[in-house]
Amino acid sequence: MTPDKIVVGVDAAWRRSGALDWALHEAELRRLPLRAVHVANEPRRYDAVAPIRVDGQLIRPAAVPPHDRRLVDELEQYLAGFDPAMDLSADVLVGAPDERLAELSAAAELTVVGRRGFGDFTRLLIGSTSESVAIHAEGPVIVVPNGWQRAKHAGAPVVVGLDGHDQNEDALEFAFEMATMHRVPLCMVHAWDVPAPYTWNAVTAAGMRDQYEQAAQEFLDTVAEQWRRKYPDAEVRQALRQSHPVVALLDVAEPADAQLIVIGGRRHRLPGLIVGSVARGVLHHATVPVAVVHEHRTTASPLGQQ
Repeated sequence: MTPDKIVVGVDAAWRRSGALDWALHEAELRRLPLRAVHVANEPRRYDAVAPIRVDGQLIRPAAVPPHDRRLVDELEQYLAGFDPAMDLSADVLVGAPDERLAELSAAAELTVVGRRGFGDFTRLLIGSTSESVAIHAEGPVIVVPNGWQRAKHAGAPVVVGLDGHDQNEDALEFAFEMATMHRVPLCMVHAWDVPAPYTWNAVTAAGMRDQYEQAAQEFLDTVAEQWRRKYPDAEVRQALRQSHPVVALLDVAEPADAQLIVIGGRRHRLPGLIVGSVARGVLHHATVPVAVVHEHRTTASPLGQQ
């Protein structure tokens, strides 16, 4: 199935979220249809809905509460105020929001969800739905912080994390396409450090530091040059940091007022495999939109982490 639309998940707080407007702007730029989807996470009250017959079988549709239908009506009115040439629609589904949005992502070029902070812990929490969609969706997922105003960051760079051990192609391709499409600089960030076994001895660690830093710089230079040849019009910047990848990405992205952080991802059905991963760390701590771009299943390592 060829992805042919942008899907954005919305809830009752959609007016305060930056997700819908982010998705609308991207749909306009890409000339793609947009489908705003509200998933009603309600028990299936089969006794409240009259059965219908399909192909000789009786089926009781899941009930959609009235307040959820009213929310979709509000969305449709809001979308009607945009360019009439755009293909914009709103819909309500019943089920687990993360599961339904992950299913819809298979036919989406982009899946966009919001990210809410809570009180003083805005930097430390991400909704379970947003995180689950980002981890399990088929295509790229954009997680947009609550209240994000894209117009204020229109000329800001795109930042992409470069993994020294795994495949980077899908995340890099996405990041370069975004930077080129939005005509902004792209900053490639690579983090390195001296392996723990060498840090017990100060003399050994000092000797190894230069060696590892040089290897990391050569790797970053090589990858950057390869992509400069593929995207000759792109303004490519490089950032090398001796730190944890999450810290490196945030230290580069936030002072630069980046409009997007792009990271690679791995699809896992076992939550234990993603605890402590770079993708999860960035999702929990970033204050700018984050794109999680999964590798194709044919190239991803079964136990690789990003």
